Amino acid sequence: MKKLIALLVVLAFVVGVAGVYSSDAAVAKKVAKKVAKKVVKKPVVKKAVKKAAPKVAPVAPAPPPPPVAPVAPPAPVAVKPAASAGLFGMGINTCLDGQYVSTGQGSLSGTIGVAGNWLLDDFVGLGPMVGLSASAIKYKVGLGGYYGGGIRAIPVIAGGVINLPADMLGGLESYITGGVNYVLYGNGKTTGRIGGDVFFGVNADLGLGLGKTAFAVGYSIVRSKTDTSKGIAVSVSQPIVL
Repeated sequence: MKKLIALLVVLAFVVGVAGVYSSDAAVAKKVAKKVAKKVVKKPVVKKAVKKAAPKVAPVAPAPPPPPVAPVAPPAPVAVKPAASAGLFGMGINTCLDGQYVSTGQGSLSGTIGVAGNWLLDDFVGLGPMVGLSASAIKYKVGLGGYYGGGIRAIPVIAGGVINLPADMLGGLESYITGGVNYVLYGNGKTTGRIGGDVFFGVNADLGLGLGKTAFAVGYSIVRSKTDTSKGIAVSVSQPIVL
């Protein structure tokens, strides 16, 4: 009987201990679940990484680049107009002259003359020899016609034009022109004799688009076989590029 009672006591003790252990295990399991939930919810790993990462000093922003000085625009280039090829595209420099010669035989008596001249550059180089520019001197050859004052004549003409420095007359363009003529056909239906002329003139722009017009005054002589026209003369010349 005593052995039976002792066995029951031992059995009760084992059951009680097992119950305690099982209860503690259940409680531990519940606690573990709660702790696991808190660990999942809170960024423990992130905090650990942040704590573990070394602190880097803030980098100052780069200074702005220095201001660039504005570049001045290039100076405008003057564009020279292309040289005109002339009225007929030949580029030949000519001059049309009109002339009136007062013969002194009356207030309105005199000789009217016209001439067409071909202007040539200074192929001799005479301009620099006398202290003028290379383009100051031109040569001319042409053909004219005179009528009135007792004369009818068709002379051939040869001469030259000397353009004077503009500072001689305060900036006014001036020139001297002159030459000789020989009547090929005139009074008596025959050739005549040698004559000539000399003029002083100035250039003025009349807005014709053909270049500056020349106005001159001088002395002219034209001799046919039998008659002569000579006296003070006025002349108007207009350059024309053919």
